[in-house]
Amino acid sequence: MSNNLHIARLDRSGAGRWFAILATMAILMGVLSFLGLGSAVAYATDTGSGTPRPLAQAMATTGHEPFSLVTANEAGEVRFPIAEFADGVAHFYTFMANGLPIEFFVIHTPDNVIRCAYDACDICYPAKLGYRQDGSVMVCNNCGNRFATQQIGIARGGCNPAPLAARIVGDQLVIATQDLTAGLSYFP
Repeated sequence: MSNNLHIARLDRSGAGRWFAILATMAILMGVLSFLGLGSAVAYATDTGSGTPRPLAQAMATTGHEPFSLVTANEAGEVRFPIAEFADGVAHFYTFMANGLPIEFFVIHTPDNVIRCAYDACDICYPAKLGYRQDGSVMVCNNCGNRFATQQIGIARGGCNPAPLAARIVGDQLVIATQDLTAGLSYFP
């Protein structure tokens, strides 16, 4: 009988309560995972389309909040409605390739062209700081050089944002996964 009393005392002392709480949480997490509800994912809403997208869980560059995560369709393409970029603001995204994040941005420039670039360049990419928009220019967060948005995808090399190939199909901006993964070297 003294063994039973000893166990009861452990339960009242708090250790048993914590064990029961942890066991209950583990069971609940298992049930939620089984139902497909077990992972908590933060979502961002793209301003142009209002499309909710999960935030990336891994980042290739630092000094910012996680970017919206994009995925490819069965055809190996990432697609965006063109209307998403009508605001003229650089939209930053993350694409995961073999567990590695690739960051890029898309912007509709004043000359009425939608342009894409990696959030990196040939020179400053090791600093992993990427770019930010300042009006009609993109600014390197590492060296401070400024680049007119109308030159994105045209000017290459140096500290220019590394161009990312994309095409317009109907009312969609289409980026092929092989073009995205070609930029893996910028995000070691």
